[in-house]
Amino acid sequence: MPLSNLLKALLQRFGALRLPSMHPLALTFAVSALLVLFYNGQMWSAVTGWWPGRSLHDLAFLGSIGLFLAIAFNLVLQPFAFPRVLKPLLVLVVMTAAAVSFFASAYGAMMDRTMIANVIETDTREVGDLMNLGFLVHMALFGILPSLAIVAVPLRLSGWRREALFRGATVLGSLALVGLFAAAFFQEYAVLVRGHREVRFMINPSAAIYASVRYATAIPEGMAAPFERIATRVDRGPIPISTESRKTVLVFVVGETARADHFSLNGYDRDTNPELEKRGVVSFGEVRSCGTSTAESVPCMFSDLDRSHYSATKAQSRENLLDILVRADVDVLWLENNSSCKGVCARVPSETTWSLDDKRYCKDGDCLDDLLVEQLRDALVANDRDLVVVLHQIGSHGPSYFKRYTADYRVFAPTCDTNQLQSCSREEIVNTYDDSILYTDRILSEVIDVLAGASDRFNTAFLYASDHGESLGEGGMYLHGMPYAFAPDTQKHVPMLFWASRGYRAASGLDMACVRNEAGAEYSHDNLFHSVLGMFGVRTDVYRADLDVFASCRPGVIIAHEAGSPAPDQTARP
Repeated sequence: MPLSNLLKALLQRFGALRLPSMHPLALTFAVSALLVLFYNGQMWSAVTGWWPGRSLHDLAFLGSIGLFLAIAFNLVLQPFAFPRVLKPLLVLVVMTAAAVSFFASAYGAMMDRTMIANVIETDTREVGDLMNLGFLVHMALFGILPSLAIVAVPLRLSGWRREALFRGATVLGSLALVGLFAAAFFQEYAVLVRGHREVRFMINPSAAIYASVRYATAIPEGMAAPFERIATRVDRGPIPISTESRKTVLVFVVGETARADHFSLNGYDRDTNPELEKRGVVSFGEVRSCGTSTAESVPCMFSDLDRSHYSATKAQSRENLLDILVRADVDVLWLENNSSCKGVCARVPSETTWSLDDKRYCKDGDCLDDLLVEQLRDALVANDRDLVVVLHQIGSHGPSYFKRYTADYRVFAPTCDTNQLQSCSREEIVNTYDDSILYTDRILSEVIDVLAGASDRFNTAFLYASDHGESLGEGGMYLHGMPYAFAPDTQKHVPMLFWASRGYRAASGLDMACVRNEAGAEYSHDNLFHSVLGMFGVRTDVYRADLDVFASCRPGVIIAHEAGSPAPDQTARP
């Protein structure tokens, strides 16, 4: 039976039921209690874990949390407790809570503004990876069935005087109970809120609704903001890294969901980087990401704003790294094999892999990263200028890790060949993820080989950094996107790699022994903006040599100012 007919039959069946009528306030409280009891498993699991005591006082405190949340939900819903508006609102709330509860229980997801951005800005391919049988069953049981019951129940109202008295008494009584809880358990609530601030991202559905409002209200602000030129001047020099006969080409690979601790170059006990090891890349082993999701990290990677001052609203209304490079007479090309460039490539040429529909590498809208290598080869053939090519990988994007590599790269087995991670053992999940890292090793090595093959025409260099890491079941947490302050290091510790041709090293005077020596220091995405500008000898008032990871390994660079102070010109004059 088609889904539409099934829903119609269910509606008719519920409509035929003779359910007792309810006052709108009774329905709001019933739904509020339902939300607390059945849709907040993540919160209850966390709170009971933080509060393991089982004395009568502790149990009373835990019970007060449930009553407090039910009262709070009920108070928020009361202004809408009128027949024409209440039912549609409650259905929306229940369906939202059902979806949030699934991802919270299945993957350990928390709802903040960044997570809402991930949801809104995702594409159909990513949505398809997350939609599985478990999700559909969950939505049917916790979303559709309660919604049908809400639609079917008849509502009744009293006269306006009685309604006013009843509603006023309900509000006053609710506030009195809240005050009673606060007085009885003030110390416990203070400890909980101060010691575990992340609990606010677990309350369902209020966390998701609040984050959605924050996301929506930021959009008009960003659209209204005038576009800002952050650099008052941009020119090239004094390092002559390009000559009339040989231009410079940098390939900047933006990785996806790669963990630094799963790169054998960083000491992982599995050989996940055999090809990169042969090519002598420099691995920066202590790099932290700007965010825990693509929507947050990718714009931040190309922004002059450091993580502590970064916001998506600011970033979308000001120049980024690519804009500065274009002003410095460097061509830029963005090649996309992920969801999108998140606005970073809005003012430069860009191409997508899926638009090519190459049957060798693409199936059902998903393309392997091999196609990025093919596009890079084509771009270099036609190039005769200084050029930065950004390759945005699909990399190790989950939960369908098994889709990110070919069958001959199924080295670590058994694997999790489904998007339902809950049905796989942790060993299978880690094996599948490591196979995707092994495939990325091959892709990155091929990129380096392409650049090495073009070194007779260009001075070439390669830079790789992943946008964020990934949780693979540690502590019951999967995927990524946790609020940064509470995210585990597995979602923030990312790999960063560098390689340069002999021609580039000679032209720029880059001391690779020095680079290797500096690779063990602590870095972050904050360094990328300034490091890429430095690689092209771009001289501008927004460049900071102290954040350029290669500055101390090039001749003629002064690093004298303190972090955060004005730095009008970091490179020495000829």
